[in-house]
Amino acid sequence: LYNNVDDKKLLFDIKNKLGLSDEEIKKALVRIPEKYEKFEEFWNLLPVLRKKYKLAVINNGNSLADKYWRKRFDFSIFDEFIVSAKVGIKKPDPRIYLFVCKKLKVKPKNRLFLDDLQENIIAAKKLRMKTLWWKEKIKKETNLEKLIKLLVE
Repeated sequence: LYNNVDDKKLLFDIKNKLGLSDEEIKKALVRIPEKYEKFEEFWNLLPVLRKKYKLAVINNGNSLADKYWRKRFDFSIFDEFIVSAKVGIKKPDPRIYLFVCKKLKVKPKNRLFLDDLQENIIAAKKLRMKTLWWKEKIKKETNLEKLIKLLVE
């Protein structure tokens, strides 16, 4: 349910399928970002990367939890933080990647896209983006090494 890009439908589904009250929904929304932790080594690399690259996040989530994401993580290091529900398109729809490229004024072939879901990587590759599938089963440090290798190529 949390991966829905239509907030009105999401609220309707939560109330009807789960039977939650408005207060229970509010408490649940706060919890969505809490299950995510910063990978400090990666996060600390971002200011260095921003000196040379434009950075963006595509969050395939609802806009209801957006303020809680921003409260938990400082996304000011990114040039863009796109919430799928706000634009009505979510990954792996190619239009979301093109939307971000347009906002950043870059071509897809000049972008490096990282994601933990293979379907999103496949969609980005179809647009000729360079990609890194950030596999959760692999140690974070190994993924970071792969990223650094891609950046120096």
